[in-house]
Amino acid sequence: MQTPTGTHAVVRDVPRTFDRAIAPAIPAEPIDVERARQQHRRYCQVLEGLGLTLIRIEADDRFPDCPFVEDAALLIGKKVIITVPGAEARRGEIVAVEDTLREYGEVHRIQSPATLDGGDVLQIADSVYVGLSRRTNVHALEQLRAILRHDGYRIVSVNVRDVLHLKSACTYLGGDVVVWLQGHLDQPGFARFQKITVPRAEAHAANCLSVNGTVLVPSGTPQTRARIEDAGFSTIELEISELGKAGGGLTCSSIIFDMVTPR
Repeated sequence: MQTPTGTHAVVRDVPRTFDRAIAPAIPAEPIDVERARQQHRRYCQVLEGLGLTLIRIEADDRFPDCPFVEDAALLIGKKVIITVPGAEARRGEIVAVEDTLREYGEVHRIQSPATLDGGDVLQIADSVYVGLSRRTNVHALEQLRAILRHDGYRIVSVNVRDVLHLKSACTYLGGDVVVWLQGHLDQPGFARFQKITVPRAEAHAANCLSVNGTVLVPSGTPQTRARIEDAGFSTIELEISELGKAGGGLTCSSIIFDMVTPR
């Protein structure tokens, strides 16, 4: 079964201020920064074990959410697209990310009044699904269309309801299979896909990370993991409880891409 592949992953370390990250809701217990670092280290180890070369960016204590590097940039084809994060307090994160990624592609920048979080962008082959959410607006959708207009990609607009990002409710596993949390996204754009439905009690399992033949699944989601394995995928379970308290999922902490030859 064909699954998403990559050679490299951009990751960013957990800052000392991570307990001040923007949380979608007040967690029952405070974020444990040291435990978050341990979970992030394990996440990085697993990515390396799956054949990815890590490109590391140092943590910046000024930006508590900076480990969620996915939101700061997109790598689509040969283009590096620097975002304008929807949370104003996160916009300084993009500086170090752009400095790191400029050697890996042609740099383009989303411009205000557009706002765009990478967690709202899901690429599946030549289709790029863009979630219109609290963090990503229609101006960003239009700018992405303009940036990619000669590259053969189909840009699909998706309305996002009652979750933070598009990838909070849908992630791609491979073939024609997605993980799906019912009730939060427009159905028509995903009509052709087989949907592995996530039980409401395991809602955070809608954000899985499929790379190089293996699907990373958050711990504590046995029903979802069983359904993914029943569909023919190999899985690894990862504990991301502290990252989850800040609204993070498995895709949030990396930007995975294929690099053939640097510019």
